[in-house]
Amino acid sequence: MVDRTQATIQFEPDGTIITANQNFLDALGYSLEEIQGQHHRMFVYKTFAATEQYDKFWKDLAGGQAFTDQFPRVRKDGSVLWIQATYAPIYDDEGNVVKVAKLASDITERKEGLATVAEGLQALAEGKLNHRISASHIRDVADLGKAFNESVEKLERTMGTVATVSEAVQRTAGEIGQSSGDLAHRTESQAATLEETAAAIEELTATVRSSADGARQVEDIVRKEQQKATESGEIVTNAISAMSEIEQSSDKIANIISVIDDIAFQTNLLALNAGVEAARAGEAGRGFAVVASEVRALAQRSSDAAGEIKKLISDSNRQVSNGVDLVGQAGNALHQIIESVSAISTHVSDIAQGAEEQATTLNEVNSGMTELDKVTQQNAAMVQQSTAAAQTLNNDASRLGQQVAMFTGASGAQVTTFQEAPRPAAAPPEPTAHGTMDAAVGWDDF
Repeated sequence: MVDRTQATIQFEPDGTIITANQNFLDALGYSLEEIQGQHHRMFVYKTFAATEQYDKFWKDLAGGQAFTDQFPRVRKDGSVLWIQATYAPIYDDEGNVVKVAKLASDITERKEGLATVAEGLQALAEGKLNHRISASHIRDVADLGKAFNESVEKLERTMGTVATVSEAVQRTAGEIGQSSGDLAHRTESQAATLEETAAAIEELTATVRSSADGARQVEDIVRKEQQKATESGEIVTNAISAMSEIEQSSDKIANIISVIDDIAFQTNLLALNAGVEAARAGEAGRGFAVVASEVRALAQRSSDAAGEIKKLISDSNRQVSNGVDLVGQAGNALHQIIESVSAISTHVSDIAQGAEEQATTLNEVNSGMTELDKVTQQNAAMVQQSTAAAQTLNNDASRLGQQVAMFTGASGAQVTTFQEAPRPAAAPPEPTAHGTMDAAVGWDDF
């Protein structure tokens, strides 16, 4: 049974060949006559046969030690045969080793298959995802090769997806970075414009407050003139002098009203510009647009009131001139002056109140502009952070792409076929310790 399934050979204790069965002869390519009487070293590498380790191997066998392991053996044609073998000493009745028997199985194809798998793993370690292992008729090696191929194919698809996603992320990050840069530039420009606008509104607020103070002063002057006009009704002789003073006061009032009219005109223009800027700001400027509209309305009211006051002052001047010429009509003229001055006092009070309201409104607008400038500055900082994050994402995606690029692509998969295992550059060592017979379980039969 052993002769039919195993390659067997017998040696003298010193390694001289006694006999071998046909399985062994066929495996090594020799006839029995060619090997009988020869030494075992004819089957091993010459470099290994000349070592002390090889001599010790046969001394240990002659001393009764057995070995079980995988061995490379050299055929007659010089090719390499891998065997799973057991060297077992045989004893005589007195316990002396009289010969050594070897039982072996050919594991060359299995060995070559495992070498091919190792080659595939090495290719995988080098990032070659297009490497494939061809099928083997040895089931466990074939299963291993199939599992390897399927794993590499999945990894190849995964790395392809990673590469595609990496490129998309890098491209998107670049676009985000460019957009963030543009937004940062626009935000900085907007912040500068808001700062200038806030400064202009603050200056306008100060001017309007000054106008309100002037209007209150005018109101006081008009009240005093009204008192004087009342007293002038009792002292007609002083009418011309009082009228002259009223004429002078009216001229001053006319000048002040002209200033107020100019301020109202400038306020109207500023409110119009502020409304345009609010419209450009979109949703964020809607509240500011309402405020600007109210400011423009107040400015228009101030302008209208100033026009009316100018007309009244013109009438007053004309009446004063008539009063100088017509002293006889002083009583009636003074009565008219008192009424006109009362109206002027009312209008001036309205102007002062309107100016104060304008100042209050402009102060609120200024506060809103300050808050808007603060928010814009925060937006600018966030845009800078977004730009930095986009750049970091771009760099990370680039590094990921470089890592993925280390793996070769899927086009034209390379296949490693099961070929004869290459002859080692240096002979593998023979075993130096006892083997076990259990290691022979699962050998491939001849």
